[in-house]
Formats: sequence, structure tokens, C-alpha cells
Amino acid sequence: MKNALFSIGLLLFTAATQAASVNDYYKIENIAAPKGLDPQIGGLTFLPDGRLAACFHRGEVYIYTPKTKQWTLFADGLHEPLGIVAEDNYTLVVMQRPELTRLRDTDRDGSADHYETISDRFGMTGNYHEFAFGPARDKVGNYYVGLNLASSGASIRPEIRGEFRHYGITREQFYKNHRAGSGRMYSATPFRGWILKIAPNGKTTPFAPGFRSPNGVNFDSASRLWVTDNQGDWLGTSKLFHVEEGNFYGHPASLVWTGQWEVGRNPLKVPPAEFDAQRKRAAVLFPQGSMANSPTQMLTDTTDGKFGPFAEQLLVGEMNRPRILRVLVDEVAGQTQGACLPFIDGGGLNRGMHRFAFAPDGSLWTGSTHLSWAGGSGLQRITWTGKTPMELAGMKLTERGFDLTFTHPLGNVEATQFEFQRYYYKYHQSYGSPQLGKETIGVTALEVGKTGKTISIALDKLNPGYVYQLTLKNVTAKDKTPALNTLVCYTLNTLTNGDDKAPHLIAGSSSGSSTSKPVKAQPVKLTSSPQVLDAALAGRQGPSFDKRNGGFSGKGYADFNGQSGEHLEWIVNAHEAATYQLAFRYALAGGNRPLALKINGKLVQKSLPFNDTGDWTSWKDLITDAALQKGENQIRLESIGASGPNVDRLTLDRH
Repeated sequence: MKNALFSIGLLLFTAATQAASVNDYYKIENIAAPKGLDPQIGGLTFLPDGRLAACFHRGEVYIYTPKTKQWTLFADGLHEPLGIVAEDNYTLVVMQRPELTRLRDTDRDGSADHYETISDRFGMTGNYHEFAFGPARDKVGNYYVGLNLASSGASIRPEIRGEFRHYGITREQFYKNHRAGSGRMYSATPFRGWILKIAPNGKTTPFAPGFRSPNGVNFDSASRLWVTDNQGDWLGTSKLFHVEEGNFYGHPASLVWTGQWEVGRNPLKVPPAEFDAQRKRAAVLFPQGSMANSPTQMLTDTTDGKFGPFAEQLLVGEMNRPRILRVLVDEVAGQTQGACLPFIDGGGLNRGMHRFAFAPDGSLWTGSTHLSWAGGSGLQRITWTGKTPMELAGMKLTERGFDLTFTHPLGNVEATQFEFQRYYYKYHQSYGSPQLGKETIGVTALEVGKTGKTISIALDKLNPGYVYQLTLKNVTAKDKTPALNTLVCYTLNTLTNGDDKAPHLIAGSSSGSSTSKPVKAQPVKLTSSPQVLDAALAGRQGPSFDKRNGGFSGKGYADFNGQSGEHLEWIVNAHEAATYQLAFRYALAGGNRPLALKINGKLVQKSLPFNDTGDWTSWKDLITDAALQKGENQIRLESIGASGPNVDRLTLDRH
């Protein structure tokens, strides 16, 4: 009998200590899209009567009735709608690419019969990257939308809307060479890279500049406007901004549409330090690769506990993986900053998590898309099971470190179970940034509160300008339930005493890989077949050498930064002339980025098709053949458009 009791106890202990699944706490179900429709969702909103309105990326707006599970067509013919808001049961406002539009069902028959342009007072060039995001609606009825910058990967069209202004380059010059002086992302017409405020009557006011790709625009319960922006040029990693009128948020291309900017002056030729002194830093940084590569909409949990224990916290979507993040906002010395961590990660969640909406019953409805990005498609409903996960529920900065709050009383904990590192990102013109100044930070004191749910942690270094990354090591509740998510990243901009001085962040003072300094190739003698040549052996002009995205095979990978004419080159010595199979191992999330292949200076492939692999951590081989001469050979990949993939290695195999 004793042995039986021991066995039962052991089983119970083992079950309690096994890793919990998100599905233990949240049920994820797929909702069938309208029959025959491409289920790529641009926006979601619930009507006052409890029905769901969804706009689809291809141009349709449908109404879904949860009780009957029936879809009805409300409107169609829209141009890439990427957001929707309900004014009442019969009126929807949609942000489509060319305008903010009000759709009315005036005769109450279930479909829109009146399409009203609220505002089209912004420029367009036909560049594929000129997305239009939003709208978000404030308490008095004003709308806020975000305008994407254009990309050097595509030209403007002969027909444009709005004034053309491009750093002193005429329209004719730009037509001949659309990459000349443009940089990676640019603003040739008003108000690309801006958040606009649009009154119900259509009055349009430029609200705040400095954005690259502001895919998420929304208000929280405290009427604060939040905007997500995606990693790229001038953005070391993806970010979440608390946006206030008149502030500048970092990407300089949009400054050409401010009244203070000298017409014809090229912001890309201005020292970054000038912009660094003006910009408002992001409230929360999303470390590339570990948190979010392409964040989308922000949504506040306004369900008052119907969706679990995280009421009033912010949720943020992610395009590149099946993940929703939680954001823990911390107000410090009058400034907003805070932490991010995974919330729902996998568990059947679709990739491409683009838009959210809470239903009256407290369930979260999510819509995915992949058009123009990496991602997925489809509509899902997420409901809380009533079981509370073991999670970090709060993180507050103190004078000495952080106060942590958990959803359950903790078991016995030690300082070694709370591993802190810190790092920062460089503010510069190049695409992205490595994690710089990375170091481990020691825990000098740990104190558990009376309830067992709170811990006060003191650190040996606490300075502004860093991401403080916390990894929970075998932290469990009293009943041995492990923490569901163990990685947390806190963006520390300001100390509790108001100190925000961060000398290491001043542009130009930090070290890191440069995309402008050429790197010579290391010659390699072909001694075997196949033979693997790491990207570290290659010469490069333009691409940086990086290690941020996992799955690479060698010392790192080459990251193309976008300017035409960039190259990656291996030099190999063959003992005789022969035809070789060339296998380039690469990763690419979103779209296709062809490169030219040159052998010994001769163009042998005008457009080598590097296609989407699904994620920056998903590596594939692109295989082609090439003839090599006896002796030295130069094998070069050269950019011919906006960018190229991440290239891990070249494998040579003689036929």
C-alpha cells in the first residue's frame, strides 16, 4: 500500500512539473471564412449588436453573425483595406490604400449602398510599399491613420497624387533611376511616414512624423495612442511607441513634410546625431528574433477578467510566427516604458497575426494575412478556459532593480533562477542593428513579498538606454506548475529619479558591424567535393555580418541591407576547369529578393530567384550550376533591387 501511495504521489508530482501548454488555458478555434474567399484579413471590429465586421485584404467587407455562423457581404471593390472601425450597426469606417472611407447601409438591407470619402488628403506614388494602416478612433470621434514609407525596391508610377518632393531630385530624374538618393525607404509625397489625425468631417492634420511601417495604430483605455513600427533602416529592432502630437519618432524620411525642413535638403546626408537629439525613444523594444520581427496591431484587454488575469494589459500581434505578445506598461518619472513577453505562442495559433477584436463575451478574435509579408491567413477565436496560467503579471522599475508580480504564489526561489542580461541597439541609417554592449547583470538581492506572488530584485548595474532581458530558470508556483513563458524584455529609458542620459546610445559612438566598409574575401582552395564555404569567408560591400537569427550553420550569415550594387563574393581556386553545382543556403521572410550571379565578372544569372522561406530562421538551398575556370574564380552575388536574403553559406559540388 505504501508503494502504491508513493507511485500515485510521484505521478502527481511528475504531472505538475511537466511543461504546461497554452492550450491548458486558452482554447483556439478556427472560424470558416466566406466560401470562395481568400481569407487574408486586413481588419476586424465588433458592431454594437455583437456581430463581427471583417475587411479582407483583397477588397471585401463581410459581416459575421456568431449565433448563426453566417457571413453576409457588406461591401466590395475596396483597395487593400488594412483596418476597420464600426461607428454603429449600419456604418463602418475602413482604411483602404488611397483613402479613409465611410461605408453606410442607409436602407438597412445588410449591405452598404453609400461609399463616402472621409479623407484622401495624402500622397501616393503607386509604390508597392505605400501601405495605409488604421484607423484608430479617439473618444471624441477623430480617426488616426499611419502611412507607410515607399521602398527603393519599386519605382513610382507616372501618375501620382500630391506634391512630389524628393531631396532635390526631379520627377524626371527619379523615373530614370528611382533608387538614386532615395535610401532604402523614402517619402516622395505627403505625408508618408506620418500619423495623421482625421476629424469626422474629413479635416486632416499631420500629427507626428518619423515612422517607417506603422502597422499597428490604436488607443488604450487611458486614451494613449500606441503605434508599432517594424525593424528596418533607422530602426535597430521593432518597436512600440507611445505617440503624442508633434514629436519625431526616428525615421527621418518623413521630415521633408514638416514646415521646418529646408526644401531640397536630403535627410539621408544629415549626421544621425542630429536626429538622435530630436527623436522620442520607443516605450518598448521588441528584440528581433526572440520577441517580434514584424509587430502588428496593439489591443488593450478591456474584458474585465473575461479573458483571463491580464486585464488592461496590451496585446501585440506578430507577422512572422504564431505568437501574440503581452506588454506590461510601466510609468516612470512621467514617461512610459515597460516590458514585453510572449503570451500565446503556438498552440494552433495562425501565423501572420494581423488584427484583433474582443467580442462582447470576452473572447479574442484574430485575423491573419500574408499578402506582401510573411504570414498566414484565416480567422480564429480564442477563449479563456478559466484556468490561470503561471505567468509574470507585472514588472515595475525600482531604485535598485525590478519588482516582479506573478499570477500564483511562488515556490522556493533563489537569485540564480533570475538571469539578467542587458544590451542596446544602434540608431543609424543602416538596416537593423546587432545587440551591442551585451553583458550579464548580477542579482545582488532578492526578497519575496508576504503574498508569495511578488519579488523585489536588486541588480548590480541599472542604467538607462538598455534592454534588460530576464530569463526565468525553473521558476515554479508552490504547486510546482512551471512558468508558461520564461523570457521577458524590459526597455529601460528612464530611471526612477528621471535620469535618461544614455551616452552609449549617441549615434556614431557605438561599435557594430558597418555596411559601408568593404571586407575582403578569404581565398579558398577547392580540395573536396562537396566543399562548404561559410559566409564569414566571403568578401562583401554593403551586407553586414550577423548572428541574430538562429539556424545558421557557421559563424554567422551575411545580411543584405538593400542598396543596389551590394555584393557578397567568394574567391576559390580550382585545380582544373569544371562545372560545379552551387548551393546557396539562405533565409528570407516576406516576398522575393532576387540577386544577380556573376562568375569572374561575367553575368551568368541576371535574376537568381531567392524566394520566401517563411521565416528568417528557416534556411533553404537555392541550387544552380556554373562553370569555373582553372585557378582563381570570383563567385559573386550582387543586389539588383531593394534588398537580398540572409546568406549563410555556399556549397560547391563538382558534377
